[in-house]
Amino acid sequence: MVDDEPIAPSTCANCGTKLADRYCAHCGQDALATLSIRHFVGEFLEGMFHVDSKFWRTFLPLLFRPGFLTRQYLDGKRKSYAPPLRSYLVMSFVYFVIASFVTTPHTRVVGPTGQEIKAQNCAQVAAGATWLRQLVPDVEASCVRALKDEGHVFSNALRGTLPKVMFAVLPLVALVQYWLNRRPRRLYVENLLFIVHFQSFYFLAASLGLLLVACIAVFLNAIGRPGQGAGDWLEFVLYAWSAFYLFVANRRVYGTSVVKAGFSVAMIAVAYAVFWAAGVALAALYEFTRA
Repeated sequence: MVDDEPIAPSTCANCGTKLADRYCAHCGQDALATLSIRHFVGEFLEGMFHVDSKFWRTFLPLLFRPGFLTRQYLDGKRKSYAPPLRSYLVMSFVYFVIASFVTTPHTRVVGPTGQEIKAQNCAQVAAGATWLRQLVPDVEASCVRALKDEGHVFSNALRGTLPKVMFAVLPLVALVQYWLNRRPRRLYVENLLFIVHFQSFYFLAASLGLLLVACIAVFLNAIGRPGQGAGDWLEFVLYAWSAFYLFVANRRVYGTSVVKAGFSVAMIAVAYAVFWAAGVALAALYEFTRA
């Protein structure tokens, strides 16, 4: 007989429902959950990743079946797959964590003339950027702090804001997708769902690609053959795959023609480039003002 097993209470501490089992039939709370490190870690992992059968059923279609999950969701078949926003958050978290380990951050700060700005040029920058003094009292000092250590401090700070930038970019890209598919009339949320699924795919494919390139680089370095071109190869393949994925997804979800699907891919690519560049520029300005 085990004496230290927790005894289940007769009523749920959360909603007061009478308990017939360990889990409350009304709210689902575990009556035997204890305040321990193990419990909190388990809740965190479940909330972040929720790796169950739904996750694995979502993983492969997201990667290899463009538009399938969006079409299933719009058709009301939602219970079998992970929620779109949760999938996006998990894939985003995984991608940026992997990228922080695999890639080396370095940001080139370029002035209006296209010349790279160094710490020794900060006095000149401060003299010419009078508009910036409304945001930063001491522009020269902030510039020096931002560009110290060859810009690595600034690069690391900027990298921390990139997930937030992408989260803000998605609704804007979805507006373009909504405009492209406004006839027949569709809801904006349907197009936002489409873009969220596409971005989740991109994060997933990019994460796998970064891991693959890292493994190839380690192998080539081990045999004395530097693999410096592996990153360029990954970028080309990823962009080509993403364009094809977006093309097929448009055809599957919206039933568009080949010409319109190709036009949609081009417009979405432009929207991503414009909104992402603007978002990164604003994030860089924000980090500069905080330096």
